[in-house]
Amino acid sequence: MNNIVILIISIVVLIIIFIITLIIISKNKINESLNAILIANDDINNSLKQKFAIYKEIIQFIKDNINISEDAFSNFTSFNRRECTKSDLINILDKTTYEINDYILKYDELLKTKDFLNLKRKLYHIELNLEAVVDYYNSKLVIYNDLKEHGPTSIASKVFEFENFNETNIDKNEISRLINFN
Repeated sequence: MNNIVILIISIVVLIIIFIITLIIISKNKINESLNAILIANDDINNSLKQKFAIYKEIIQFIKDNINISEDAFSNFTSFNRRECTKSDLINILDKTTYEINDYILKYDELLKTKDFLNLKRKLYHIELNLEAVVDYYNSKLVIYNDLKEHGPTSIASKVFEFENFNETNIDKNEISRLINFN
């Protein structure tokens, strides 16, 4: 009888140790994925800040060289980058891309000058990095959410509270028109 009680207690202890080990390993796996997301998110934010700065230069170039309406780029110039979310910044940059593209269509020759092409080249490199890091971020987000919701790692997500993140989307079609060097 004593051997059976000791055996049952041993089995229960082993099961508890197994569950705790599983939770710790799952938590570490989710944290690995979370760290990749946080690093990618910082890279996205830095690229968006760089893109915002280059847009300021592009808009100033357009204003200095083309007669534009007073309210042109007013949404961009009145936008407060310091007090916005990432999605707000992406939205204003996407809208401004449309507006810049309109001027590129109308004033094609002026905007093929060396100075403007240098601005476009800078923007091209920023955009390449931004698109790559957004794709990386979104792929890591899929893995992160899958770890939180499925399999044995979902137990850890129930025990520990993990942050929720949204997918990041940027308008690749409009920016490709702007950074085109033709």
